[in-house]
Amino acid sequence: MAGYNHTMGMSNNAVAAYDAGVKPLSKITVQDLRDAGLKITKTFAIWLAKEGHWHRAEWHHSGGTWYNEVDFYDPAELAEDIEDGDIDLKELEDAFKASKAKKDAPTAIKVKGTYKIWGGSRRRPRVIGEQEFVGELRGNWIVMQDGSKKKADGNHIEWDKM
Repeated sequence: MAGYNHTMGMSNNAVAAYDAGVKPLSKITVQDLRDAGLKITKTFAIWLAKEGHWHRAEWHHSGGTWYNEVDFYDPAELAEDIEDGDIDLKELEDAFKASKAKKDAPTAIKVKGTYKIWGGSRRRPRVIGEQEFVGELRGNWIVMQDGSKKKADGNHIEWDKM
């Protein structure tokens, strides 16, 4: 069933996959999981796919000009793997919870420094001054007291720990 469905913006094979319930991760809903007989969250299902426990059922090209490969997943296939015992749900749920616990908010470190203020035109930008700031370093971002953010490894920012 080759060809392209211009009204749907995808290939005829991708349209057939959607009709069969096979979809990309971004389009799978909790209702799709429930219809397949699964009692797991969508976040956990996405984690299973990203960790390689839920394998793609097929792939299709994306629409547009780049034609990237898009992985399509079948919730019924996941339910079958769990039912057959190929996937140990209890063990993976524990691993999922442990991985979420590791991603706690990074510790904030107080920093102070300066960044450049730009003016002029887009064609001829000019540095017209420097702004001092005090903020917190969170990961690779500096969150200032007024709530704005600057990239910590940017070219036109200098900072030190307080």
